[in-house]
Amino acid sequence: MATPTQTSGISGRTLTNNTDKAKFGKIKTTSEEILEFTGSLSGTSGFIVESAGSSVITPTDGNAVAASAFTVKTLFEIGVSKVSGSGTVHVIF
Repeated sequence: MATPTQTSGISGRTLTNNTDKAKFGKIKTTSEEILEFTGSLSGTSGFIVESAGSSVITPTDGNAVAASAFTVKTLFEIGVSKVSGSGTVHVIF
């Protein structure tokens, strides 16, 4: 039985490393009715409220808070487990 191997790419080419030293690396924008941050969406690091609407933000530990309680267009480094409602919230990873 053959053993699978991994090659380094096309001969003569250098593979680039797409990493940087940024504190955050991904943003998920939600304006859906309910979005839970589990599975592939787990590991949030914060959020920015663009427009509060009727949104409610549930942290990874603690009580849910209306998005209107937060200053818009400000990064809050609080992990998020769920966003619900009609506003626009950018969740940072």
